[in-house]
Amino acid sequence: MPVATQTFFDHRPESVKAARDFTTRTLRDWGLDDTGDIRLVVSELATNALSHGSERHRGFLVRLEAQTDGVRLEVHDSRDALQPLPDPAEPDPAAETGRGLVIAAALAARWGVTPRQPSGKIVWSHFPTALPATPVQVSQEVRTC
Repeated sequence: MPVATQTFFDHRPESVKAARDFTTRTLRDWGLDDTGDIRLVVSELATNALSHGSERHRGFLVRLEAQTDGVRLEVHDSRDALQPLPDPAEPDPAAETGRGLVIAAALAARWGVTPRQPSGKIVWSHFPTALPATPVQVSQEVRTC
């Protein structure tokens, strides 16, 4: 260990479900069945990547890494425009959006945002969990976002 796998997703609303499904399959292949928190966070971060972080002609990448102390989830986006790095803010109680990073911060043991070169950012989160001694590596699709 560590083992990592990643998949690129197109800029389409259906990609959020596909990212969740990819995450579930990967974690189950690694011997983890209780994946609810990680699934919820990947869903929120993928939604944010589509809404705020990816141009229409570009998608986003989800990367999972089995680490000795848990699972690291990364969502890479590709927006060219210089924007401030996101920060979880207290959403308006009446708003229907704006809770993604608040949820990620609440469910992950650690999380952060890193600028990505040549453009975009990586929003990552870490979930402590006991992984089996030898997770099985699943196939990966490598494309740039």
